[in-house]
Amino acid sequence: MAIKIIKDKTIKKKTTKKTAKKKSNSRNTRYVEMAMPYNTISISRKTNSKKKKSGKKIILKLFMLAFIVCLCFSSVYAYNHLKTYLCSLERFFIDTIEITGCNNVAESEIKKLIPFEVGESSFAVNLGRAEKELKEFSAEIKDISIYRTNWGKKIVVSLTERLPEVFIMVGDKKLGLDFDNKPFNLRGNMFSMAVPTLVFDTDEERKELLTFYYKIKKKLGNLVSQITEIKYGEVEDIVLTINNKTVLYWGVPQDNKTDEKVAKLNKVLEKLSWKTDNIDYIDLSFIDGNKNKVFVGRSVVTEEESKA
Repeated sequence: MAIKIIKDKTIKKKTTKKTAKKKSNSRNTRYVEMAMPYNTISISRKTNSKKKKSGKKIILKLFMLAFIVCLCFSSVYAYNHLKTYLCSLERFFIDTIEITGCNNVAESEIKKLIPFEVGESSFAVNLGRAEKELKEFSAEIKDISIYRTNWGKKIVVSLTERLPEVFIMVGDKKLGLDFDNKPFNLRGNMFSMAVPTLVFDTDEERKELLTFYYKIKKKLGNLVSQITEIKYGEVEDIVLTINNKTVLYWGVPQDNKTDEKVAKLNKVLEKLSWKTDNIDYIDLSFIDGNKNKVFVGRSVVTEEESKA
């Protein structure tokens, strides 16, 4: 009996496909397994390079910092060495001290106050500190400038003295006061200056009255020299005295009313020919209430009235 073997093509095809799938899967698997170590190696290399770069930057910064510190120390050393050398040279010794701007303050007094003298080295003197000490020591000095000339052999002390804008009374003593609100002793011809006296109870009132006078001084013109007193009135208005006789009721100080009051006051004084000898008072306070009125009180007595 003969046996015939029949090949099943369908089975082989299926088997081939399965094998192909398995092969493809195995290839993919090997690719993944082999790729992962390469990726890991590349990342670690980048990390190491970044660390090396950051380390180099830190070292460079430390080197620059050390260089700057060394440069600073060497500069200070060179400066001190040069200063010591210059101070030892006789050609830079002070042979003249000139003081300018002294009108009421004596030059001899200033020379006693300055912390250097003829024969000292010009470069050994701290001019900035000397200026500060003189300002703090003497209230009569408004400003001071000290500088070298003639290669340091001559030092010039230039003063600006304080001048009284008003007088104030502290106890029984009359002092000067400028617009810096700085009290100082009167000297020389200051006592005879035609400036008003501020009358106040507190430092705050002094500051307010001084500010008011500063604002109106330039606007009052020639009348300024005739004002003898400035003070607060009974209702917190400002009262000025002219020639120790005529009372000027200014009213409440308002910046927007200042020009109007000055204009009205000038008209009144023009009618009086700028003579206030026979005037008791001039009242400008009604202008504060937007009233176009100025009251003038006369003290002239006619012959008929005196006989009566």
